[in-house]
Amino acid sequence: MSAHHLRGSLLLVAAMAGFSVSDALVQRAGSGLDAGQLAWLRYALLLLTALPLALRQPGLLRSRRPFLQLGRAAGLVGSAVLFLQGIKTLPMAEATALVFASPLYVTLLSALLLHEPWRPWRHAPVLLGFAGVLVVAQPGGAGFDAGMLFPLLSSLAWAGAVLCTRLLSGSDPAPTTILYSAALGVLALALPAARIDPGVFALQWPWLLAMAGSWCIAQWLIVWAYRIAPPSAIAPFSYSQLFWAALLGWMVFGQVPQGSTLLGIALIVLSGLWAAWMARPRPELEPGSAHPGRRSVEPSAKSGPKHE
Repeated sequence: MSAHHLRGSLLLVAAMAGFSVSDALVQRAGSGLDAGQLAWLRYALLLLTALPLALRQPGLLRSRRPFLQLGRAAGLVGSAVLFLQGIKTLPMAEATALVFASPLYVTLLSALLLHEPWRPWRHAPVLLGFAGVLVVAQPGGAGFDAGMLFPLLSSLAWAGAVLCTRLLSGSDPAPTTILYSAALGVLALALPAARIDPGVFALQWPWLLAMAGSWCIAQWLIVWAYRIAPPSAIAPFSYSQLFWAALLGWMVFGQVPQGSTLLGIALIVLSGLWAAWMARPRPELEPGSAHPGRRSVEPSAKSGPKHE
């Protein structure tokens, strides 16, 4: 592993830890605020950190495809609110594992809307990951909780945002997309934010600031990580979020994952590693082979939502 890959991997692992710390603080201090209010605090702080960039480069405020930016932001806001609603009622490890259903949604929606071909072998890791999600959720079983629907719907909203991101590729630079996501998130959640109880905020503001701050830092760590290392090389490290969620859930709240949850998490992580292995750059074939010089064109490992 090169130095750039190592730094990118460490930054991505740190970002996943930041997301999990933020989720733990939601369970610790979010009882007086609803999911929309908590999400607004996150987006408001992200916008504050992005504004200096916009002031230095005003051109970043112009988008070539504003309607796609609007659709992407709607998907991200929906994903964030639904996940926060789920994390308020479910153990952290379970809620985090369930949002990793998004690769299946992305694959299906890409086939339906973008007419991308379905190749069983290429998408086998996605099916394995979804099997892991089913093991965690146990639909129709005694372990099923209606609250599990929130992270599952969150992953569907995230998949819609991913499709918009694909369509935006090559149209707008990454900083423009971040600015639009933050600004539209703040606007979309303005109504629930206006109902924040000042008394609750005054009592819990250090915890709430830490909740929004750790999430915001994680967002920028991801941007930094993918700037110094290729996504296909470091994307599997996003699955470390499952480890951090399980560790913090156990250390802070005494939430010990059950056997089925651990099995499901193992399948999800295995699917991510499998997808990363399939997406690895392949060396050129020896002279005289059927496809000389051909390299892998498989997609990089897909991961679950990062709570944008």
